[in-house]
Amino acid sequence: MLRQVLGALPVPGDPRLLAGFDKAEDAAVFRLDEDRAVVVTIDVITPLVDDPFLFGEIAAANALSDVYAMGGEPLFSLSFLGVPRGFPDEAIVAIVRGGASLAKASGAPIVGGHSIESKDLMFGLAAVGLASPNRLFRNDALAVGDQLLLTKPLGTGTLTTALKNDALTEDDLAEATSGMRQTNRAAVAPCHALGVRAATDVTGFGLIGHAAEMANASSVRIVIDSASVPAYPHAREMLAKGHVTRADRTNLEYARELGPLEGAPEPLLMDPQTSGGLLVAVSARASEELLGALRKAGFPATCRVGQVCEGAGVQVA
Repeated sequence: MLRQVLGALPVPGDPRLLAGFDKAEDAAVFRLDEDRAVVVTIDVITPLVDDPFLFGEIAAANALSDVYAMGGEPLFSLSFLGVPRGFPDEAIVAIVRGGASLAKASGAPIVGGHSIESKDLMFGLAAVGLASPNRLFRNDALAVGDQLLLTKPLGTGTLTTALKNDALTEDDLAEATSGMRQTNRAAVAPCHALGVRAATDVTGFGLIGHAAEMANASSVRIVIDSASVPAYPHAREMLAKGHVTRADRTNLEYARELGPLEGAPEPLLMDPQTSGGLLVAVSARASEELLGALRKAGFPATCRVGQVCEGAGVQVA
């Protein structure tokens, strides 16, 4: 909702603002000089798993992802914690320690923050990073002929919903939780090396929503090969059994608001992700090399999931 509201507001006219909400970018980017731009983002989530330390790690990885999705490197972060009255102190400490541990390991130590009493438990980070103004990954930089690569499987939304519904155990989610706590940091260098100019991280709007944002921003059509989209274990099974989130429906509506939507998207494409992978657009000549480089960099599930064509909107094949 916030993105739709902000998108209706006038865009600030400062030429140093290189990215903001007008193109549904992952983070705000402000140019400092010819060689440096500051990248700023914030993201907060509610618990997906019972383990408080793991929840903190996932929340931190999820927040830092927006810096990587712009082609940047995080410098430091601030934490935000919302805690219900009476919540156990030891669990609070474990959440913050989990987030702090992952943030520090990612080169973005937590240097401050804020906490409130809230109805629901929530945790996240505001992250600040640096990027080159001339090497940003942008939503509006797709080119006809680009191939689309996805670095992580989909399915975290339905899997965590099924966990809450007691249809799965945390052991069943082992691969997905490992994927959620993995940052996208290692994907940035190969993307820069092979000339990537357009990317986004797949999070709350699902693959269909984030693809629609990129197609709209770049005035092109994205064709998604549904059969090539990777899924975490049990994800398609849980979707077929009806373990869907409210966002599955709203993500489909959101994509349709942004442009034409052709075909019949499978539910996996609407599934909202937490700490999802990068959706990367790369030239056809460099696609095979980047595919191999991303798998070697620690993203073995990386697949080619579509291409960029003339036209508008999203087509699911």
